[in-house]
Formats: sequence, C-alpha cells, structure tokens
Amino acid sequence: MFSHSSPEAGTPAQSARLMLAIICGAQFLVVIDAVVLMVAGPALAQALGANERDLQWVFNAYALTFGGLLLLAGRAGDRIGHRRVFAAGALVFALSSLIGAFSQSMAMLIAARGLQGVGSAMLAANSLALLTLHFLAGPSRLRALGLFASSATVGVASGTLLGGLLTNYFGWSSVLLVNVPLGLAMAWATSRTKGQSETEAASAAGLDWAGAATATLGFAALTLGIAEMAAPTPMTLAILAAAMVLLGAFVAIERRSAAPLLDLGVLRLRPVAAGNALIFVHSAGPLVMLFFGSLYFQQVRGLQPLETGLLFLPMALASIAGARFAPAAMGRLAPRIIVALGFVLMGVSALILSWLPAAPEPFIAASSVAFAIGGFGSALSFVCLTEAATSSARKGEAGMISGLVNTSLQMGGASVLASTLVIAAVGSSAPLDVHSSAFTAAAAILLAGAAAGFFLLPGKSGRAGA
Repeated sequence: MFSHSSPEAGTPAQSARLMLAIICGAQFLVVIDAVVLMVAGPALAQALGANERDLQWVFNAYALTFGGLLLLAGRAGDRIGHRRVFAAGALVFALSSLIGAFSQSMAMLIAARGLQGVGSAMLAANSLALLTLHFLAGPSRLRALGLFASSATVGVASGTLLGGLLTNYFGWSSVLLVNVPLGLAMAWATSRTKGQSETEAASAAGLDWAGAATATLGFAALTLGIAEMAAPTPMTLAILAAAMVLLGAFVAIERRSAAPLLDLGVLRLRPVAAGNALIFVHSAGPLVMLFFGSLYFQQVRGLQPLETGLLFLPMALASIAGARFAPAAMGRLAPRIIVALGFVLMGVSALILSWLPAAPEPFIAASSVAFAIGGFGSALSFVCLTEAATSSARKGEAGMISGLVNTSLQMGGASVLASTLVIAAVGSSAPLDVHSSAFTAAAAILLAGAAAGFFLLPGKSGRAGA
C-alpha cells in the first residue's frame, strides 16, 4: 500500500527500522520527561526559591498544553504531513528544554514547560500515526507496537532513576538540558526517512479551527480541573463546568464540520471506542505504581531517589518482556482475553503493593515481584489496546486516531491519579494506610477494567496465523 524507500534512508526496510527507532525514542522522551522532574523537584525548588504551589505549576503547565493540543497536533499531521509536524515538535521540544534549563525564575521555567508540552503533543500525536503508516496490519505492526509500548513503560519506570542520577551528579537543570541534543537528533533523523506514506497521508483540506479552539481549551480546562481535584475549591468546580461547556460545544461543532478535527463516526466502531475507554483507565496500573510507589519508598521507608529508581527496574524489564510476548499472544488469543489478563495482572500487582508488610525485611522482594507482574501486564494489555484502537484508521485518519488515543491516555492518567489522590487523602493520616488505600483503589479500577475488556472487546482473534 505504501512505499517507504528514499534516497536518504536506503531500502524500505531500513527506512522503516529508522523510523521505528525515532518513534520509540520520541515516546520514551515524552513519557520520561513527564516523570523525571518529580525527583528533581526539591533541588529545583531550592535553586529558584519555589514553594509547593509553584512546583505544581511546573507539572500543570506541561500537562495543560500537552493534553489540550493532542487532537489538533494529530489532525495537523493528517493535513500537512505527520513527518513535518513530528520534526517541528522535536525542534520545539529541544528549544523549550534549553530555555527551561537556563531559567532564572519560576515564571520562566513554567513558560518553558508549557512550550515543552506543545512539542510533546506534536511528537506524541504523530508518532503513533507514523507507526501505523510505516507498518501495515499484521505481524510487523504488532512487533512495532510492542516496541512502542515497551518504550513508554520503560520511560515511566526509569524516569525516577534517571532523574535521581542526573540531579545527584549534575544538578536539576541537567534533567532538561539532556533533552536538547536528543530532540535535535530526532528532528535531523526524521528528515532522513522521507517516504511515500507521508505524501499520501497529507490532505489539502483546511483545519477545523473552531473545533480546534474548543477542543484545546476544553481538554486543557479538564486537565487543570482534574489536577486540582485532590484539593478542590469552588474555582475547581467552575473550571470543570467550563470544560464541560467547551467540550459540549466541540461535539456540536464536529457534528456539523465538513472537515472535523475528530470524526465522531469513528467512535461507532467498537474496537476504537472500547480500546480508547480501556486506555483511559490503563494508567491505574503503571502511573499509580510509579507515583505512590515512589512516595511510599521515600516517605515511609526513607530511601533516596536513586535507590527508589533502582526498585522500579523490575517493572521496566518485565514491560519489555510483556511487549515482546504480546504479538505472539495476539496471533493465538482473542483481544478480550489478552486485555483482561493484562488488567488482572496489574490488579494483582496493586493488591500486593497494598499489602506491603510493616517489617522492613520483606518489602523489597514483595515490591519487586509486584512491579514485575504489573509491568508485564501493562505492556501486554497496552499493545493489544493500541492495535484495537488504531487498526480501523482509514487513509487520512491516522493522525486523528493517534491524537484520540493519546488524549485518552493523558486524560485517563490525570483522572485516575486525581481519584486515587482523593481516596488516599480521606483514607487515613498514617502514611502506610494512605498508600495502601491508593493501591487498593487502583486494584479495584484495574479489575473492573479486566471485566470490561472481556465483555467489550472482540471475542475472536484477528491475527490468527500471524
């Protein structure tokens, strides 16, 4: 269907391999950058005289622009070319990281993080689209999706380790400065992989600017409102109400638009709708394990950031194994079986973490087993869900569906984390009980997701013989 040959990249196979390496590198970078500053936060606050509220905006500024612009960035790729938008996103990401690393005030750093979220949205929304264009449905796409999923999970799991290493030895600014050469390298490498798929995917139709404005503002408001739910105020409710109004207007605009930002018809496709719904709750596994596990190890057990990062390595290694196992499993088992199994494994992992004993001796072994089980289940289910959500994309829709998948992931992560934070806050004043409540809530969400996946996803394998 598509030709990948180019004078720059060599053979089609070489071009596809190079593009896959770039895509996985971008996914790793985007995911890890959302995590790595968690460890650098105290050093950053000390250097710039920041308080806890300022630090929250370092993360919120990134989340607002990232979550708000995913649909627009994906559709822009459909219109003007995924490779162009992807390369531009890499440049924006590198520039914003450079500005952030040399920030002299919190205002400057927060602005840089907002710009970094713009670059991340351009990268994330078009990376999955490029993958679906370069790898046609079948074993090759499943293997590519496995690598894509493992790069995301490894990014989440290794973010605290990398953040601890860089902060301990090179200072907080190195956490951002390391992105500069990586972003520039991705932009340059992307220009070496020009293929026919890009020109065929691009469309001359104009962008739906009214839909883009309401979607961007609506999802940004929703992200902010969800982030504030852990300590809600009347302003939080006003922000959420504004988000609902804007998103309602977005739906009304899309129903009438000749070239919609999001063709609502794709949600009538059962794999797309069910896949995105389950991706929404998937973060109850890796994100909750990372966030509350990091707090548990440092606040309850008194470990250092670097030691905490090392404890997440079983999760990273197991996620690689799960991503490599997923294509073979999808050739033999129905999607609903694979997704349900992955969610059950993540649920069991969360239950083990909720039962961590108070005695100091066993907790390292118990947590390592839990992270390994959770990492394997996370990658296994994510590969299958991503394939289900993207396999129905038609010509000119890859960016739109990629943006939708990433929006589901971003909104789901924010919602799940806010929900577990609320549950943890009301659970108990004792640190161990607070974390136990959060992990128990995550387990309940994941086991409910396993049941939903079993009943909502297809009962027959579409990859038999793959």
